[in-house]
Amino acid sequence: MLKEVADAMGRFDSIYPFTTENIAGYMCNLDFIDKKVITVTGSADHILNIVARGGCEITTFDVNPLTELYMDLKLSAFRSLDFKDFVNFLLYDSKINLDKSIISSLDMSDFSREFWLERLIEFNNDGRRLMHSKYFNRNYFNPDSKVWQNLYLNEDGYRLVKQRLSNVRIKFLNSSLENLEIKEDFDYMFLSNISDYIGMMYGKDGLVKYRDLMNKFLSKVKVIYMAYLYDVGNETPRSEIDDLDKVNELFKNYGIEKFRSALEPEEEKSDGVIILRR
Repeated sequence: MLKEVADAMGRFDSIYPFTTENIAGYMCNLDFIDKKVITVTGSADHILNIVARGGCEITTFDVNPLTELYMDLKLSAFRSLDFKDFVNFLLYDSKINLDKSIISSLDMSDFSREFWLERLIEFNNDGRRLMHSKYFNRNYFNPDSKVWQNLYLNEDGYRLVKQRLSNVRIKFLNSSLENLEIKEDFDYMFLSNISDYIGMMYGKDGLVKYRDLMNKFLSKVKVIYMAYLYDVGNETPRSEIDDLDKVNELFKNYGIEKFRSALEPEEEKSDGVIILRR
């Protein structure tokens, strides 16, 4: 089974160790206390930022089964390590990157532990080499930028999330967005930049089909953060979702919130999220 999961790397993208978004930019004023939230899994940063804002009932989904294993590793490290050791274990290059003795000691599933220990064996138990291997997508990876892009990557935020994690309930669904079945009601849904791949998901008329999917979700979800836009309003759209005239034509009850650019923070550019409301 471990080999089957490892082989899945050939069918899915590498794991993102941390977000490529400015999550703090749009979550900083949200309140998830007593709210039910569903979010894409990815690097698990959406989960940790939701907890930072008071969320404790979270459903997370991802088509890539490896994200569940990384989520288990990251959250287990969060529960066990102090702030300095956590950032040296996963964020900054250090001698304890994905350290074997730390992984062996973490309170996580036996399956996850075996998976990560076997990955270490591939790199002669060198965690730094594993961190920089094919298993992790480090495009646009600037460790220092991750600190301000997340609400939990400072000592006070880390301490708060660490205290709250013991009361958090997380359910993982191994599903693509288009095949996701939502059978219960949620207050919020976060879809990161999945919308960048509408063309791959649907081909022709992708934005129309995406709208229909969002309308289906709105029967169960009050507020959907349906798209993360890098450099919102740019003249050369990355995908259909960046064509705001077309978005305006197809979608109702939506808004766009803008904030500091994640990838070019020093430039006069802004990222944004498109928010749908029931």
